[in-house]
Order: sequence, then structure tokens, then C-alpha cells
Amino acid sequence: MKNNPHSSIHHILKYISIFGSVEMLKIIANLARGKVTALLLGPFGTGLIAIYQNILELIRSCTNIGLETAGIRQLSEIDEKEHIDDVIIMARVIRSWSLLMAIIDILICVALFFFASNIFFKEGQHHWEILMFIPAAFFIPITIGECAILKGTHKLKRVATVEVLGTIFTVLSTIVIYSIFGLKGIIPCLNICFIIEASVHLWFCTQSFPYRVALFEKEIYVKGLPLLKFGIPYAITSIIGVVTTTCIYHIITSTEQVGLYKAGYALIMYYMGVILSSTATDYFPRLTSVCNDKIKKNETVNKQINVGLSISTPIVMLFIIALPLSVNLLFTSDFSPIITMCTLAGLFQLHRSITVPLEYVSLAHGHSWMFFLLEATYNIILITSTYYLYSLWGLEGIGIALSTVGVSNTVVLSIVNRFFYNISITRKNWFHIISTSCLVCFTMLLCLTCTDILRYALGIPLILIVATHTYHSLTKSVKKEYNSSN
Repeated sequence: MKNNPHSSIHHILKYISIFGSVEMLKIIANLARGKVTALLLGPFGTGLIAIYQNILELIRSCTNIGLETAGIRQLSEIDEKEHIDDVIIMARVIRSWSLLMAIIDILICVALFFFASNIFFKEGQHHWEILMFIPAAFFIPITIGECAILKGTHKLKRVATVEVLGTIFTVLSTIVIYSIFGLKGIIPCLNICFIIEASVHLWFCTQSFPYRVALFEKEIYVKGLPLLKFGIPYAITSIIGVVTTTCIYHIITSTEQVGLYKAGYALIMYYMGVILSSTATDYFPRLTSVCNDKIKKNETVNKQINVGLSISTPIVMLFIIALPLSVNLLFTSDFSPIITMCTLAGLFQLHRSITVPLEYVSLAHGHSWMFFLLEATYNIILITSTYYLYSLWGLEGIGIALSTVGVSNTVVLSIVNRFFYNISITRKNWFHIISTSCLVCFTMLLCLTCTDILRYALGIPLILIVATHTYHSLTKSVKKEYNSSN
């Protein structure tokens, strides 16, 4: 596209297809892992895994100086063909800081064992297990650094390969370990999975950029100061996110309920994150490269919202309609309480296709403090709504809370981006947002009030109509762009 390849619908759809396919393969692989976990460990084991993952996320957050985001941003601004030496130097900077963060992670893991065990466990029998996470804590920053280098240098096909192989190897390891060791295999499995992820990223990244670090060179730390400046608010934001998750786990009454919530949240966030994950990999570098051009920036953001919303709408509707079948397929009958929770969270899923492109704007400008304030506001609303609605309606209340937060976040982000970054959501997109929200609300109401037969009899034809309209609309837009470029 000659006019603006950064924001063309053809370009967006191209990378949605590439990384969407990757995400679909990851989902299929994760289905097997989720099913085995549910069968062998049950809701209690799922809840325990959620608590352990929250501990690892806190450790990661303490040293999460935004290496991936800041690294991608800085590498994206370097023309690799003309300034390959600068790319190599920046890769060494990112790797050196990643290794330093990995060493600090080990110290944090030991500190948590001695001083903060009671935050995660109400009883003492699990405290010692925090020390067992040292291998995972060490390899998490290494993976983040290698991922930043691959994405920042636009080696997106290699990123896709890495994600597929990493997922397959970790899923196979999970199935084998849980099958043999059951609950006792949770911690070894988590460590092995993070080691595999780091190994795969290192293997592919070092083929383009041999592994070089310089922990004792002053120049490396000087060049890394912009990463640190950007990353401190980012790290605080990550910690707030972990604290939010910890608060939600404490609001929920039991480990089994935590397991149910975690399973439902995984369905809402991860299995429905195909479009968002596939677009974010390509979208952030594109947005960064045009953030100083008001017209191109507006065009990039609005087209990203338009395409994401168009594709997400029929997928969210299908997800809600098929929830009873999905839960039985992915888990066991013990997890049936999450069906209503996931149904009520439909608006949250839909509005993520709007909020995610808007969230990246502050990061593309390097305004990590703005990102921190926005995320803090989001988490405060989430904790407050979860506390009150869970006390009233249990897990169903959490579903309502998520939808409330999703819509509120769209409003807040649109206002902030309008006044601080001169980004205005077009009238066409606002109409699109309102109409698709109404469609999802109708689907939610249909599933909550009708029998299974009526759910499928009315829901499936509606989904087909929406999907057909989406296909024709996007095809027409691509043809229009092609004609205008010639």
C-alpha cells in the first residue's frame, strides 16, 4: 500500500492471519493442558496453580522495568539495514539488563520466603515452596529480553515460530508431569515450562544476534538508563496488577473458588485473546513509528479498533453461545459454575478490542507514568466492583464486575487519549462500538434466559449473519484501499 502501509486494513489483516493462526495453534495445545489439569488436579489444583503463578508474577513485576515494551520501542526506531551496529549494541544492552534483572529476581524470591509468605498463604505449610521458584524467577527476564529483540527488529515470523514451539513443548511437559506426579508436580512443571520458553527464545534469537552481555561495562548501564526511566512506572504498574489479583484471591472465599475463578478468567482472557495477541505483536511497533504524526496516528488507532472490533464481535458471540459445550470439553462438570460468570463478562471481552489499542498509545509515546495512572485507575475500579458484586452474587457478580470495568475503561481511555494525545475515535467507530455492544448484550440475555435449544436456534443464525457482514465489510475496505493506492 503506497498511501499508508502502517494503518492499511490489508496490513492489519495480514498479521492477524499470521499471528491469529499461531494463537489458534497455541489454544488447541492449551486445550489439552487445561483438560488434563482439570481431570488430574481438579478445582483445588487449579486454584493452587493460580496462587503459585501469582507469586511468580509478583517476582517478575518487581524487576519488570518495561524491558520488552521499552526495548521494542527503541529497536523499532532504529533502521536495521542502515544502522546494524546500533541494533547489535541495543541488543547487548537489553540482554545485560535482562541478566541483571534475573539475578535480582533470585534475591527477591529469597526475600519473599523470609518476609512475605503470609501474603499468599494463610497457613504455613506452603511457605518453603517459594524457594522452589528460583529457576523460573531467573529465566523469566531472560525470555522477556529475547522476545523484545525479536519483536523490535520486526522478525515477526520467527516470533510466531518461537511461540508455537514454546507452547507445544511446555504443553507436552505439563501433561507428562501432571499425569505422573499429580499435585506434587505443579512446582517442577512451572519451572520446567519457564526454562523451555527461555531456551526456545534464546535458540532463535541468537541465530540473528549472538548472545553478548556486559554486566561490568559502564556504557551498557548508561545506554540502559532510558529503559530504566521508562520502566520504573511500568514496574509499579505491574506490581499493582499483581496486588489486584492477590486482593481478588483474598476476596474469594476458598481455594476451590479461586480455581473456578482462574479457569473462568482463563477462558475470558486467554482463549478469547486470539485477535488481541495477534494484532499487538505487529500493532505496537507500527504505532511507535507513527506516533509523531497526528494524522497517521489517528488513522492507525482507529483502523486497529475497527478491524479488531469487527473480527471480535462474532467470536465473542460464538464464545458465549458455546460456553456449556466449551466448559465440558475443556474442564469437568465441577467447573460448571463458571458458565454464568463467563456469560456475564461478554462486554468485557468485546471492549478489550477497543481498550488494548488505546492503552498502547501512552506506551508508544514513552509516557510510562500515564500508563501507570491509567492502569491504577483500572485496577481500583476492578477491585471495588469485584468486592461488592462478589459479596452479592458470588462468581456471577465477578462476571458483571468485569463487564462494568470493560465499558468504564473504554470511556476513560477515549477521554484521556482525546485530551492528551489528540486521538479521537471516529463517529463511525462509536456507532460500531454501540451496535456491537448491543449485539453482545442480546446474546448474553439469550443465553441467560432461554433453553439450550432456543440458545442455539437463535444464536447460531445471528452469528452467521454478523460474521458474513464482517467478511463483506472488511473485503470491501481492502478493495477500496487497493484501488486508492493505484
